[in-house]
Amino acid sequence: FTATLFSMSYMEKEAQDGRLRPGMLQRYYVLLQVFAFTMVAVLMVENLGLMWVGVEATTLASTLLVAFYFNRSALEAAWKYVMVCNVGILLALLGTILLYYTQVSAGVGPALSRLALTAAAGRLDPFLVKLAFVFILIGYGTKAGLAPMHTWLPDAHSQAPSVVSALLSGALLNCAFLGILRALQVCDAAGLAGFARN
Repeated sequence: FTATLFSMSYMEKEAQDGRLRPGMLQRYYVLLQVFAFTMVAVLMVENLGLMWVGVEATTLASTLLVAFYFNRSALEAAWKYVMVCNVGILLALLGTILLYYTQVSAGVGPALSRLALTAAAGRLDPFLVKLAFVFILIGYGTKAGLAPMHTWLPDAHSQAPSVVSALLSGALLNCAFLGILRALQVCDAAGLAGFARN
């Protein structure tokens, strides 16, 4: 909400400085609201599969905001951002699929429900839960900017509008970190807290 309020004066200044072409302002506000919606969706869903979909949606919406000015630097930053983050998100998907496989093998339902996974964590295959956690940690860790997978951060933050950069730091990285915490909850419930925390 505060980012949207600040956007009004920020974009007015950008227009006065001649950095905005016709149609850019409308595109900015639509993308900003889509970006905010996808981040809220990540926080609201209980299903780990839908959470992955939400995090991927945040990537798509924020990529268009990083590339907002459509100059060479912004497009290069957006390209790096989308490539690095999508590789990470694909690894998180692999970890999520492994959790689903071990859940189905144990006969636990509903599919990818965080509550069902934690309630029946003792029946899950420990090796697959560990492997899933590693993929989820690396995957969402890339999106959260954990070193050494943080190479997209400087370019994306320097090229995005300041309001978008603030949302990337203050909200988006936390959405990805929440994915790691959800997987950590499953590991804790499965008796693998030592492995996951190390």
